[in-house]
Amino acid sequence: MKQSKTLLLSDGSTLAYRIYGQGFPLILLHGNGNTGAYFERQVPTFAKFFKVIVVDSRGHGASNNLATRISYRLMANDVKELLETEKLTCVHILGFSDGANIAMAFASDHPQYVKKLILNAGNIEVNGMHLLIKWLTYLEYWVVWLLALFIPFFKAKVPIVHLMIQDTQITKKDLHNITAKTLVIVGKKDVIKVEHSFAIASAIPNSRFVLVPNHGHRLARTSPALFNEEVLNFLRG
Repeated sequence: MKQSKTLLLSDGSTLAYRIYGQGFPLILLHGNGNTGAYFERQVPTFAKFFKVIVVDSRGHGASNNLATRISYRLMANDVKELLETEKLTCVHILGFSDGANIAMAFASDHPQYVKKLILNAGNIEVNGMHLLIKWLTYLEYWVVWLLALFIPFFKAKVPIVHLMIQDTQITKKDLHNITAKTLVIVGKKDVIKVEHSFAIASAIPNSRFVLVPNHGHRLARTSPALFNEEVLNFLRG
């Protein structure tokens, strides 16, 4: 059974999310340019054990954005408004890519809300990406920025893509404030440097680092059975 909901945020933007299953709440946060549909191979499995809340982040999917500039902490505050609306005081959070960055911002600012945290392919610095990927991301931003001068559709994309060419403003000190048990899981061939992912795990006090050989950035899509098993073992263990 699915419930589709829309939340009016404090700045007038709307946040769309869907709820599946019952039990302890598990929030799923997708990456930049994705929607909650990224987790379509996770939801049926996770909803057997948890109340799964799949979010379309601000400016993505069915959610809109009225802010001229987006930050991870602004998007983390969107998550807080969602929890307050749903009257949730403690949750698990799984974030992929930019969703992992939102999850880190939220868990460091509001540690009391998070019981367990799963971070898949997040980064706190632009230099955490491999050099080629970093320059391709800069190129993507400038192409979108140029197209936005002529095509209204791309104007809304500029602040979203801009997120990927700036540091997150999440520091190692912030990560040390996270009290949740944390799983940092990445593919060895990820666009994020392995050493950067390991440094994130090392900065979080109660964390576990899992490196998956022969897999890249979209681990949850390319190997859903493996990914789901690792996540469920962590959440239910």
